[in-house]
Amino acid sequence: MFGNLNNNVVYRIIFPLAVYFILFNLLFSLFRYISENMFDNGISGLYCASISAAITLVVMYFFYRNAFVYKAEPMFEVDKLPKEILFILGIIVLGVVLNLIATHFPLKEVSESFNNADSYLNDGDLFSKILANVILVPALEELVFRGIVCGELEKKLNVSYTVVISAAIFGFLHFNWVQMIYAFLVGLLIGYAYEETHKLWVVYLGHALLNLTVVLIVSFT
Repeated sequence: MFGNLNNNVVYRIIFPLAVYFILFNLLFSLFRYISENMFDNGISGLYCASISAAITLVVMYFFYRNAFVYKAEPMFEVDKLPKEILFILGIIVLGVVLNLIATHFPLKEVSESFNNADSYLNDGDLFSKILANVILVPALEELVFRGIVCGELEKKLNVSYTVVISAAIFGFLHFNWVQMIYAFLVGLLIGYAYEETHKLWVVYLGHALLNLTVVLIVSFT
C-alpha cells in the first residue's frame, strides 16, 4: 500500500509541512523576542502566535492553491448540510470530551511540555485566545493537514490510510504526548469528515468551534 507513495507525492507532502513548521516557529520566536525586548510588559504569546499564523496562512494558501488536490464544488450544497452539520457537531463533542479527559489525566503532571503548552494556551485575554486558538491557528492547521496532506495522500492511498496518516502527522507535530494523543484522535474524525466532504469550511468550523468551546469552558469555570 505505502509503495504507492512515490517520491513526488512524498515531496509534495514533506516540503509544505517543512515550510509550515519552520516558518511558523521562526516567526513566533522572532515576535516573542521582539515582544520581550521592545515592550516593557511584553505581548501575549497568543498575539505572537496570531501574527505568525496569519503570515504562514498566506504562504501555505499558495501551496494549497497550486496543489493538484480535489476541491469540492460547489462549496455549499443544501442537501448535504445535515451531514456536514453532524460532522461539525461530532468534532466538537469528541474534542470536548477528550480535552476534559486530557486536562484531568493524572499523568499530565509529569509532562513538562504539556504544562508549558497549557500555560501558553492560557497566556492572554479572551480576545487573544479567540483570535489565535479559534480563528487563525485552526485555519492554518486545516489548510495544511487536511487541504494539503490529506489531499495529496488520497491520490495514492485509500480513505483509511489517508485519515490515519494525516492524523498521526497532526498529532506528532504537537510535540507532547498528551496533546499528541488528543490531536491524533480528534484528527481521525476531522480527517474522515474532510474525506467525506472535501470542504475545508466544514473541518475548519468544527475545529474552530471545538476550540471556542474549550476556551470558554477554561475561561469561565
